[in-house]
Amino acid sequence: DLEPNQGGSAKMASTKSNYSSNSEADYMNSSQNSGISTLMGCLDRFTRPERLGSDQKFFCQQCQVRQESLKQMSIRKLPLVSCFHIKRFEHSSVRKMSKKVDRYLQFPFSLDMAPYLSSSILRSRFGNRIFPFDGDEPDASNELSSEFELFAVITHTGKLDAGHYVTYLRLSNQWYKCDDAWITEVNESTVRAAQGYMMFYVQKVLYYKASEKQVAA
Repeated sequence: DLEPNQGGSAKMASTKSNYSSNSEADYMNSSQNSGISTLMGCLDRFTRPERLGSDQKFFCQQCQVRQESLKQMSIRKLPLVSCFHIKRFEHSSVRKMSKKVDRYLQFPFSLDMAPYLSSSILRSRFGNRIFPFDGDEPDASNELSSEFELFAVITHTGKLDAGHYVTYLRLSNQWYKCDDAWITEVNESTVRAAQGYMMFYVQKVLYYKASEKQVAA
């Protein structure tokens, strides 16, 4: 839900992503709070520990009794490209209505996903103990970086039943506005002010490699 940025700790049902990370930066309700919503706040909220109710206790093999527990989402493996799809449409079965959520979301141009990784969350909670994950390739996590660069933003203007999409695309440190058949150069401040509907981040190492190739060409 798009709510004002609030401190959040590193949910542990881990999620695995092989291509894109469709995070529930989906987190967006019609909150009327006056603070600024941020993508980081959405990620903090997505990975915030959630205490399970007394009817959802887990059986402890060591204690042989049911214990209260926490559930926490985290990202098990980072993709090369992360896509964050913001929930801009709200549907209420109680009120029998749907509406567009127009709250502004502040998003960074550089994003470090390390705090939201399963390995980072486990390390902060249990120290340097090793927790192997079934199906993980050895040392696969070391090949990829947790630092990402923004390279595309999709915006939506209009209402639920009608609207228009515009894409802002970054090539060689220059931003372009792609509006149907019209492509124009824009500055960074224009992109920052955009009402993001989808944001695409690529691993920083790959972004700079692609930029170097374009310069060389």
